[in-house]
Amino acid sequence: MKTTLRLALRLTGVCLLLNVSINHSLAQKLSLLWETPTVLPGVESVIYDAETDLIYAANINGHFMEKDGNGTIARIDTDGKVIDTQWITGLDAPTGLGIYERKLYVTDIDRLVEIDIKEGKISNTWAVSGATAFNDIAIGADGTVYASDTGGDAVYALKDDTVNKVLDNVRGPNGLLSTPDRFLTVLWYAQALYSVDLKTQQLTELAGGIVNPDGIEEVGNGALLLTGLNGLIYYVDKNGRKTLLADTSPDQIQAADIDYVASRNLLLVPTLNSNKVMAYRLEL
Repeated sequence: MKTTLRLALRLTGVCLLLNVSINHSLAQKLSLLWETPTVLPGVESVIYDAETDLIYAANINGHFMEKDGNGTIARIDTDGKVIDTQWITGLDAPTGLGIYERKLYVTDIDRLVEIDIKEGKISNTWAVSGATAFNDIAIGADGTVYASDTGGDAVYALKDDTVNKVLDNVRGPNGLLSTPDRFLTVLWYAQALYSVDLKTQQLTELAGGIVNPDGIEEVGNGALLLTGLNGLIYYVDKNGRKTLLADTSPDQIQAADIDYVASRNLLLVPTLNSNKVMAYRLEL
């Protein structure tokens, strides 16, 4: 919060009126803890797995719309050590990640991919006719796997081995978040965060002015962390008030599809163009 005070100074008999801006310290703060080496080509998404205590990272490794077979999933420990850059190979342009019942779900241009975490191999794939540019993943409490199709202006859901479109005609849905209380998305072209009623297709804007919106994560009490791809990290409180916590755009470091580990107050940020993951301590 910035407060402007009007102060009167008397110098050599002359009274001067000055406007002074004071920035009060914010309750929320990010502190950089570590960053991986730059060995994760086009890392777009990360997710923490509490059972293995590992971080999985989706690496596009090429153009995000090219079916080149170069995409990989890497594994990282919680100190930032890259254990394996090619734990899973043979993907095209993996982006979103989600975990449910020991399966890792991945969006890959126009298909959804299921990986058996214990076996370390692809266990299923679903090609989705009509999908053009899958992006983020969110998983509902019942195990429904939601996937945003940023290029196709839609959201799809995988349930009982069937994929159906559940939201249509929304321009550029990117990050998704599903909680027991609400379903959220950020729209790339509107540069805003919305709550979504999937039954009525009704969208309600919660916060605007998010430049190139990408990832969404909940941090408790209805508050969220959002990223702007250019390198912006926002804190949004339950009333939609937005605070910029970090900006790495001057260093041309991007911020893509984040994950927040509440048990560690740890924010994981994939940097896409910088080929590394950065980890921050979040103070609330």
